[in-house]
Amino acid sequence: MSSSIDSIEHRGLLEGDSEESRHDEKSLIRSFTRSYTNSRTQKVILLILSVSIVFNVLLTTLYLRTPSQPSQSEALTPYAHLKHVREEPYVIVTPYSSDNETLQDQLWYNINVDSAVVALSDDWADQHNLRKAQRFPWDQSKGIYILHGFHNLHCLKIVYISMSEYRRGLPQTRSWHHISHCLDALRRQIICDADDTPRATDRRVEVVSGLHQHRQCRSWEQLEEFAKRHTACYKRPENPDETSWSKVDRFKHCPPDSGYVVTDNYVSTEELLEGLPEESLQDHM
Repeated sequence: MSSSIDSIEHRGLLEGDSEESRHDEKSLIRSFTRSYTNSRTQKVILLILSVSIVFNVLLTTLYLRTPSQPSQSEALTPYAHLKHVREEPYVIVTPYSSDNETLQDQLWYNINVDSAVVALSDDWADQHNLRKAQRFPWDQSKGIYILHGFHNLHCLKIVYISMSEYRRGLPQTRSWHHISHCLDALRRQIICDADDTPRATDRRVEVVSGLHQHRQCRSWEQLEEFAKRHTACYKRPENPDETSWSKVDRFKHCPPDSGYVVTDNYVSTEELLEGLPEESLQDHM
């Protein structure tokens, strides 16, 4: 009996499986297969497009990042924490090389490097691996230092003064020893920097290179701000031949918010530095 019922149930299931039903099932399977295949294909295509977009973005970034552009991970300078923050073009002529000699002289002689002289604490110097310097009169825990960039600018200025005096047939107010020292200092700085920028040449009567090219520069204003924060209250006399100023008098020009107490009875226990040699505008200029 049981086997008979099983036989009928199986036969009924088979009999209900008509041609039309089987066709619908096959269509459904094909439709599902196509849908699955299309979905999988779309995912693969989307993945390929995403990878392509990312790759193109990376290539574009690498292409645009020229050697003159600062990296986001650029190391700051160790003392004033400066980095490349502005761009400037290579140029042939600036007001400092103008045909207007009156303007040219005014600009060069107006360069002031008194800010070069700074007072840094011994703790700060030790943290930055600097040797201990001679004592700052108004705070014996600080030493007197000269910032290198200002020193180089000072050297350029006195070389210009010497050449200007020679060109005009005037007596030299700067010693040859000082001039040759400055020229050598600038020579060593150029070699130390070893600037590898290729400057493009142009077909001109005058030799010209670097036009339409740019370079990245640090901020001189930020260096000046660092110098002012660590001021040594230094100022050289307006007249280089003036003898009324003592060496310590040069360090008595402290800003009101410096916190230093300046006294007239300070006696140095060591020979106080002259600072940078005089560069003031001469009466005959």
